[in-house]
Amino acid sequence: MQTQINSVSDIFIKEIYGLKASNYIYCVIIILITLLLKKPLAGILTRFSSRFAAKFSYIQHKNEIRTLLLKPMERFLQTILFFVSFYLIKEALDNIVLYHTGKGTNKIEVTVSDLGENVFLFLFIFYLTIVITHFIDFIYYLRMSKAQEEKNLSRIQILPLFKELLKMASWIMAVFWILGSVFKVNVPALIAGLGVGGVVLALAGKETLENFIASFMLLSDKPFKTGDYIKIADLEGTVERIGFRSTRIRNLDGSELVIPNQKLVSQNLINFSERDAQGIKVITNLRYGITPEDIEKMTMELKNVLLTIFPIKEPVYIWIDTFDKFTFQLIIYYYFPNPLPDSLNFFDLKHTANSKIYEVISKYATLGEPFIIQK
Repeated sequence: MQTQINSVSDIFIKEIYGLKASNYIYCVIIILITLLLKKPLAGILTRFSSRFAAKFSYIQHKNEIRTLLLKPMERFLQTILFFVSFYLIKEALDNIVLYHTGKGTNKIEVTVSDLGENVFLFLFIFYLTIVITHFIDFIYYLRMSKAQEEKNLSRIQILPLFKELLKMASWIMAVFWILGSVFKVNVPALIAGLGVGGVVLALAGKETLENFIASFMLLSDKPFKTGDYIKIADLEGTVERIGFRSTRIRNLDGSELVIPNQKLVSQNLINFSERDAQGIKVITNLRYGITPEDIEKMTMELKNVLLTIFPIKEPVYIWIDTFDKFTFQLIIYYYFPNPLPDSLNFFDLKHTANSKIYEVISKYATLGEPFIIQK
């Protein structure tokens, strides 16, 4: 028995490449523990780092915490534990030279240890940045959920932009950190050089810079907000998100339109959601032959019929406009309140009103070209 104990002790004491065998055994044990327990450990660390979420109900956001934080936290923790195992055998790896050149004071050597340290440092910075950006996403999710519950449209509009700015700042800092720590770049000199190169970069990214500035103009001037129905040129839809470079709106057919922010501040824009009434203009082309008396009767009947439809309100305008070779135009203009009562649908109401217009006009006149209906 004593002989067995001594043999085990000899194994632990025996040196390989200048290190005790126990260092290699501990290294393997840490790697195995990391592979087996990385998920539970990451879960504990995630739960600990997200304790503040208890204010917002941890159970309610449990799935989001797992989705946004668990995976990056798992990889970050794995990198740290692998580095610990690497550090246990670092001295042995110092003896394995991958590349050398020069002699004396000009001698340059690259060992496995040097390479490993740089790789682990790069992975540490990379996964730490991912954890930070996912944490920003999680905070954004909590704040956006609360803003939507409170129907705070101003916060709903500005939160996506702040999220993108914070994530971009995190990655910029990570890049400079990697350049300075891993690749040994003189970061202050690089930043000073970028002051000169910044002019070139600004010219190259002129459109991106314009869109970035335009996003702040949209948020400060507030010509529209999230949820508004807008029209610019021949594009229209409901605003879903104002981003760092572009604004996304949802068209009536369900398509998502991505419009550069610079275009939104440089062109005429109509915000239909800001008006207290929504006007509908109907242009009808009537054939000649109807008498002036019938035109007067038809006009009065059209007004009376439209005002019986709830919630069309005064005034209703009707007038004769352009005279063509075979037809003349009769313009009808009526209004809906904006916003409509919750139980009513705008398109159903417009269909009802325009059907009544067609019914009345058909009694008195013959239509020429089809209706032209404008908002």
